[in-house]
Amino acid sequence: MKIFIMKKKVLNLIKTAFLTLVLVSCSNDFLELEPTDAISEKEVFDSYVTANSALMGAYDQLSGFNFGGLYNPIMADIMGEDVMINSVDNWNWFIPVYQMTLLPNYVYIDSPWWAGFKLIYDANSIINNSIYIPDATPEQITNLVGQAQVLRAYAMLKLAQMYSPAYAKNPEAPSILLNTGTDDLYSGFERATLSEVYAQIESDLIAAASQLEENNDKGFFDGRAANALLARLYLDMGEWEKSRDHAKLASESLTLMSLNDMFAGFSTRNSETIYSIAFTQEDNNTYLSLPSFYWPVGGYSSMRANNNFVSEFSAADARKSFFLKYDEIDPDRYIIVKFGHNNSVGNAERICIRASEMLLIEAECEAELGNYSEAQNALYEIQRRSNPGVSKSTATDQALIDEVLLERRKELFGEGFRWQDIKRRQLPFIRTGDHWVTYSFTAQDPDYFRLTFPIPQSEIDANPALSNSDQNIGY
Repeated sequence: MKIFIMKKKVLNLIKTAFLTLVLVSCSNDFLELEPTDAISEKEVFDSYVTANSALMGAYDQLSGFNFGGLYNPIMADIMGEDVMINSVDNWNWFIPVYQMTLLPNYVYIDSPWWAGFKLIYDANSIINNSIYIPDATPEQITNLVGQAQVLRAYAMLKLAQMYSPAYAKNPEAPSILLNTGTDDLYSGFERATLSEVYAQIESDLIAAASQLEENNDKGFFDGRAANALLARLYLDMGEWEKSRDHAKLASESLTLMSLNDMFAGFSTRNSETIYSIAFTQEDNNTYLSLPSFYWPVGGYSSMRANNNFVSEFSAADARKSFFLKYDEIDPDRYIIVKFGHNNSVGNAERICIRASEMLLIEAECEAELGNYSEAQNALYEIQRRSNPGVSKSTATDQALIDEVLLERRKELFGEGFRWQDIKRRQLPFIRTGDHWVTYSFTAQDPDYFRLTFPIPQSEIDANPALSNSDQNIGY
């Protein structure tokens, strides 16, 4: 499964709706002829139709199993304390991720890195070349560039969160490679600082938020989605006012999903969806999709909930129904029924950004700013949906922040947030209960390096600007 190891031998060409995605050599002298099913990068931007098809190809990459479609959300939860891969019948998927015993040459390290940078390169091509499309209107060019900017920012933020230490710990720490050009993605870039990467992400998202109108099809990024990602970015940075303001813009006028929507299995977009990735049998591997790993039948079905986490839900909280003990499937651990298939195995949607997350960001930021009443109100909006009889919080100071963070765990589990929440706030990492691999360490302990992925060895080996001394601490 290791991909893109021969990275200096390939140069990306963009998938169109009419042509198969191909990789064409950028450095191999022996490859003298282009494949007959490929078009050159210049030809992609000869018309709006082919350029827009290139954008669709970039979105399709984002949904791939080795990036946003599966690896990112699964790994971000099993590198936490609430969710796990089962100790048996796990098909050997994600075991070293859950055990947190990763090495720089593992596929779970390589695949997201190369998939993310492939997406960044394709977004660069669209951003830098769309202005030259001869038959595109100014509005069409603005839309192409804006969506590509959000795609690039989304990929950069995910990679930075995975392969860099927390911004709160050291904004000047080495982060990912920062490339916004199209000359050669693999020609040798040094690691930029985290502050430089975040500045680029911020610039892309601010531009896109001001340029993109709202799109009724939530399978595409729009101005609302750009504001939501800005809220996430500023949350990482501890910029509480900015994060709150953009979270409000992102969720403005949206209605939270009903309980019926929640128990439909998160398999279709709904009233609070801001951005969603679709899984279909046509363009995704049927079994390498989120519901395949979560739903107790039809797929790998290997995700389980920690018993201590389940006990955090009151009996009156309807979300507790997401966890079941079913002896015929697993007599020892709780199965999770939050994410279901849509009619058939592999057909579903992964709701990546939703209004509930934005309300929780708003609550956290208001609590940090000392605006306790506003934080309590935002928190209550989330709590009362699943527990209509719940009392509004009266907590303040750190107690209120802790309450909000617990609510993030309860509302967003399985959606790919817990790993980053622990890192960004430098929280203790404590696994207890029925976890089959336990840990207990704080941000001051040597083991905290486990919450940051190593730089892939394939990148270090092939990149002349890097050496083993550029590897992350602990690896």
